[in-house]
Amino acid sequence: MRFFRKIVPYTSGLYRGLYYVYIRLASKVRLRKKKPGGMNVQIHAAENCNLGCKWCNAFSPLIEDRLADLNALKRDLSRFSELSGGRIGSLAVSGGEPLLNPQLLEIIKHARKCFPGQKLNIITNGIRLIDAGEDFWTTCAECGCTISLTCYPIEIDLKKVRQLALSHNVKLVFQDDTDIRNKTMYFSPLDPSGSQNADESYKLCFMSNTDFVLENGRLYTCPTIAHIEYFNDYFGRNLVVTDRDYIDIYKAENMDAILSFFSKPMPFCSYCNKKGRVPGLGWEVSGKEISEWV
Repeated sequence: MRFFRKIVPYTSGLYRGLYYVYIRLASKVRLRKKKPGGMNVQIHAAENCNLGCKWCNAFSPLIEDRLADLNALKRDLSRFSELSGGRIGSLAVSGGEPLLNPQLLEIIKHARKCFPGQKLNIITNGIRLIDAGEDFWTTCAECGCTISLTCYPIEIDLKKVRQLALSHNVKLVFQDDTDIRNKTMYFSPLDPSGSQNADESYKLCFMSNTDFVLENGRLYTCPTIAHIEYFNDYFGRNLVVTDRDYIDIYKAENMDAILSFFSKPMPFCSYCNKKGRVPGLGWEVSGKEISEWV
């Protein structure tokens, strides 16, 4: 499989053709009502980022100095643990860039307390890993927290990072196969008119009913819905999020209600033009132009 991924670039027509066949076929399984163990949940330790990638689906380039409220995040994790019985597929501490948050270690420790024995990882661009300090590596080791590194075309001493992970017995993996091929991005355009077919958009979205964002007491099916306020504020737009686009975890009675809710499209999906998705784009720093998202 790794050989196939290495020789078939994201930019090729073959990849694009296979992707759309796969995503349509997989939707029949992906959109079935899940069990808690099928949920991959993200929390954002920081909304801002020290890299600022073009086409970022969390709109991080548009955000300045926005760190998670530690107490609020702890409450959300505790509540979601209560609802799920502490059993989910995985929990990722992401962003933005999570290592920008000086309270990251407290977040990791509380996440592990809430979800003992479940997969826990930090998704990072790696810029701060070498200078993260002994406490960071020790905490990751003690909490069984995996470092999920995305290798962007920037100067990072990967040999040193590997040595640090190995010497502290911390598992190191690479996001998006970036250990075997160059990092690429994708453009997934928004349609501010909201005229897209929500059912079709949900089917063609690889995050739908699989990758969730837990933030401010709400559970979303993707970071775009969770963070569209930053897009709206920066560009003066009004892509509307309603109470039918997320679950309030403090009002949800149980996990069954949550899992039923996410097995169907959100109204916000009418803003997403998934048929216009363009993969295989060379990585660039954002110019903060609306054309990066529309």
